[in-house]
Amino acid sequence: MAGSGDHFEALGLERRVDLSAGTLRQHYDERCREVHPDAGGEAGAFDTVAEAYACLSSPSQRLFHWLELAGVEVVKDGSLPAPVVDRFGVIGELLREADELAERHREAHSTLARSLVEAEGIALQARLSEARVELEGVIEGITARFAWFDEKGALETGEEALEMARTLTFMEKWEGQLRAAWAQAGCW
Repeated sequence: MAGSGDHFEALGLERRVDLSAGTLRQHYDERCREVHPDAGGEAGAFDTVAEAYACLSSPSQRLFHWLELAGVEVVKDGSLPAPVVDRFGVIGELLREADELAERHREAHSTLARSLVEAEGIALQARLSEARVELEGVIEGITARFAWFDEKGALETGEEALEMARTLTFMEKWEGQLRAAWAQAGCW
């Protein structure tokens, strides 16, 4: 992200990490109408707006970007945050089970065998949904701190904000993987 400009500015937003999805979308739509090549704008400006929206739509990427713009050294790797460690095994096992079921379904040669695997997939969907709800709760809990980060500023909250951004990176990735596994488990 470094060197890619100020994504907040590209969307005409105040540089704040506490932004609603609706506010982001509204500013994105307004800027698209202004810079879209079909409206007389330039493709480069439109690409900049699209890149800014993609970054700021992700709470983890928005938080990393906010920190970078404030001059906080952003290290995206390192030790795993506690909320990630706490869920790593459970999420990994669920995703492994989903992959295994998908493979068994692909290899099933009879309608009966496929039906049995599909029944297991439907049962797995409930566990995948529970895990997604839990991750969504963690994400909401972290993003609820964004207003406080804005109030105190990046330099004062940098260490905690960086830890939260790294946690969010995992939570967002896992939420997407669980959503995909859920859809696959019930749609063979």
